[in-house]
Order: sequence, then structure tokens, then C-alpha cells
Amino acid sequence: MKKTLLILSVLLVLITAERASAQSPWRLGVSLGPSLSYNTLYSDKPLPNGKFEAPDRFGASYDLTLERSLTPNFSLRMGVRTANLKVGTRTKFIARDSVTRAVNGWGRNDGYTQFSPANLNVGVTYNSKLLWRRLILTAGADVNYIVNRYDGYVREQNDPKVDGQWPGDVYQYELESAHTRNNGLALSFRTGLDYKLSQYKSLTVNVLYSQGFRDLFRISTKELELNGVNYQADVVSKGSYLALQVGYKQSLNWKRAGNYMSPYNMPVVGKRTGNRPDFQAGSIIAGFSGVAIPYQTGGTFANVAARGGLFVADRFLIGAVGFGAYSTITPIESPLTGWAVGPMVRYHISTTAFSPFVEASYLMGQESGQTYRRGWQFVALMPGVSFRLTRQLKADVGLYMLRPTYPISENAVISLPQLGLHYSWR
Repeated sequence: MKKTLLILSVLLVLITAERASAQSPWRLGVSLGPSLSYNTLYSDKPLPNGKFEAPDRFGASYDLTLERSLTPNFSLRMGVRTANLKVGTRTKFIARDSVTRAVNGWGRNDGYTQFSPANLNVGVTYNSKLLWRRLILTAGADVNYIVNRYDGYVREQNDPKVDGQWPGDVYQYELESAHTRNNGLALSFRTGLDYKLSQYKSLTVNVLYSQGFRDLFRISTKELELNGVNYQADVVSKGSYLALQVGYKQSLNWKRAGNYMSPYNMPVVGKRTGNRPDFQAGSIIAGFSGVAIPYQTGGTFANVAARGGLFVADRFLIGAVGFGAYSTITPIESPLTGWAVGPMVRYHISTTAFSPFVEASYLMGQESGQTYRRGWQFVALMPGVSFRLTRQLKADVGLYMLRPTYPISENAVISLPQLGLHYSWR
């Protein structure tokens, strides 16, 4: 009996190992997005409020990673990342008329430098179970070694003089830049989600914060005079930044297709429940979306859009949309109303319960105020996400982006968040 149990146990381990090999445990990822660099200001005495600052500045970030699954929910993560770090100072001055010397506004002087050190990192990632058959929530932490091979200089920008004189009470100072350490250490924290396009491909969105521990770059004031007082101030970058990144993940060296996987690299135990695909060819949908926005300055804007169509192919719909708007924001011509109708196309990325989509339409109609009436035409684009509530009823969340094509003078893009429902049948 014991020998039989031992044989069965060995066979079970071998079968599990074989099934687990259907997808390689290695994944390669790349992502990029905007970043905000954080700087620290030091001074030998308290500085006047708002007169001399070390502003945080926007840049770009990039991340190249390699992941290796350790368990179905934990992965080892290593890679290289970088962010455009901007370090600088900003002073505030009074702008005066060059003749009368009357105060007519405020201005700022800036001095800054920028550099992009390489962060070599290694860490762990937690992957949640598969949600709605597509989503995986992630969170993790990394240790970074910052390689900073940069010899920079300070770029100073001042307002020009008027008639040989400064336009106001400018706080003059000189800057010098210096490295305190070429390399440094940092600790990063990440959270986000992966959207599985297929068994081996995923889109990923991450929020990352990296906290540095050593000074990478320092800007010092050789001479700073504020309100008749001399200061010695330093602005320091430790390599700290916050980033929002969007990217792509690809599993490497897969052995066999066709196995349904849970979050990463572990076969589902038991029989998979039947898939209930939505947005298939021959399906019809009808629904609406809208929003009402009260403004603090008074007045309200509201819109509603009714739509319907036929899926001529899986995930691809052709139909029509009607749009109506009402506004009491404009004080002279309120209330302002408008309507428009036109053709519409819509494409869903997947046929699952959670399905991102994009909708485009061209609408023509009429806009009316208290004293006028005119034609109204615009292009509309709405990216969004559809959530399954029941087999036929779905909730839509999106962002309507409208760009008028008539009147031509009003060419600004108007963005309207949208909440809606639609019903589908075959």
C-alpha cells in the first residue's frame, strides 16, 4: 500500500511539472510614461516663504524588466530603469514698470540641470488571482543601485532687462553644480495591474515611487540675497521620483499552446467553466450614456447620448448615435442647448466580461442660445471599458472627447466623462 501511494505521488508530481511547463516562467516587459522628480532644499537659515524654492519637475521614465515566476503568485523581478531627473531653483520677484516703477505683476527666475541615471534593480512582485478572466493585480518592491555617470552644468534663465534695468526687484544669485556621489541606492515600490491579451501577452499599467538615499547631484548658491539678508542654500537630488508607466509583457519560450493558465505559470485545477463571449457577430446593442456636472462658479452642464448598432464581426460594431447637451454656465446666452446625430463605429478589444473599447462618430446637428441658432458638427472619440452586469446588460465607463468641425473657430477639444448602460441580444 505504501509503495502504491509513493508511485502515485511521483506520477502526480511529474504530471504537474509537465502541465506547468506549458508556459515558460520567464516574462520580458517594457514600459514608459511621465515622471515627477523630487528635490530637497537645504539652507543655513529659514528662507522667506515663496521667495526661493526647489520645485519638483516633470520628465519621462523608462523601464525594461525580466520576471521569473517562483510560485503562481510571486515572481522575481530584475531590470534597468531610468527617469529624467530635473534639479533646480526658482526665485520670485516683483515686476515694475520701467518708467513709473509701479508694481505691475510678479515673475520668476529659474536655474536648473537635468540628468538620467541608470537604476539597476532586483525585487519581488505579488500577482493576484485572475479577475474577470483578464486582470491581474500586482504589487512589489525593488532595491536599486543607481549608476550616475553625468557631468552637468546649471542652465540659468532670467527675464531680460528693460532700458538697461531689471524690470523689478530681482533677487540675484549665482549657482554652481557639483556631484557629491556618482552612485547611490534607492528603494522602489510598485503597484498596478496587468491586462491579459492572450495566454502569453499582457498590457500593464504601473505606479512607481523610488526613494533615493544618497545625494546624486547638488546645486549651491554662491550668493543669495533676499530682503537684504544673505543666505547659503543647496538643492539636492537623491534620485527620488514618482512615475506612471504603461507597457507590454511577453512570456518567453513557451512549449505548448492551448492550456488555460491562472495568473502566471500555474494550470487551473479542475474543469474550466464555459466562456460566455460577448460582442459577437450578429449581436445587437442599444443603450445610453451621460453626465451632469455642476460648477462652483454657478451653472450646470449635462449631456446624454443614445446609441445602437449591429456587430458585423466579432468585437466590431457599426451603428448610429444621437447626442444632446444642455448648459446654464454661459451667463449671457444660457440656457444653451444642442443636439446632433450621426454614424458610429465601435471596437472592443475582447469578448470577455471586462472589455476595453474605443468608439468614434461624426455628428451633425444644431446649437441654440437665447439669441441665436446655428449648425453644429463635430468629431467624437470615446475610449472606455464595458463591464458585464448580467448576460445581456453591461455598464459602460468612458471619456467623450468632442472636437467641433463647425463653427471652425471653436476647435478646442471638449472632454466629458460618461457613465452608461447598454443591452445586447442576438
